[in-house]
Amino acid sequence: MDFHELHTSGCTRVQGVSSRAELLELGRAVGRPLPSPNGEMIRELRPTRAADAVPGTQSATYGIGSFPLHTDTVFWPVPVRYVILRAYGDTRRPTTVLSFADLSREFGGHFPRLAQRSVWLVRANPQAFYCSFTFRTGELAGWRYDCDCMSPMNAAAVEIDRFLRPFVISGRADCINWSGDMAVVLSNWTILHGRGPAPEDEGIRIVERLYVR
Repeated sequence: MDFHELHTSGCTRVQGVSSRAELLELGRAVGRPLPSPNGEMIRELRPTRAADAVPGTQSATYGIGSFPLHTDTVFWPVPVRYVILRAYGDTRRPTTVLSFADLSREFGGHFPRLAQRSVWLVRANPQAFYCSFTFRTGELAGWRYDCDCMSPMNAAAVEIDRFLRPFVISGRADCINWSGDMAVVLSNWTILHGRGPAPEDEGIRIVERLYVR
């Protein structure tokens, strides 16, 4: 895999990943795989109607529609660093991605300063907590945003949210079009990802997701 592309662009495609075992092997090449919040090492995701979805999930909010751009695991004190995805079945629906660097350029030069000053309430189980839009762990810095889990709590956060919320829902993002035995590695600290609109007469679409620290 292309580590340079991953760290400069926020995502990279990897060919030749055709099974759960190979997805896990890829995860170990990137870092240390972690289980999803429900305990599964590799979580299987598929479009689900809102009435059939687990309460509190994106499917419960958006059903089989698009998902807004977001950071995974914003409800962790430090979000997971990498998200690895593999899709199969009806793969016509794209995955959407947009880097925080591109958002910063779109917003303007004062975006990083506002981000550092912003205060948010993260609705987490079992206990909510306050955080900034940005964080540091050791020598590394990251960003987090999820319009469904994070509420702005000061003027800087309100200004960011006023800009970002319609932006991440609008679908203005790059598309990853799935094909063959491809997997995608996302830098969850530097890029947002979402789910594109459903194609006509969508069949069964399955995405396998692996978290990596």
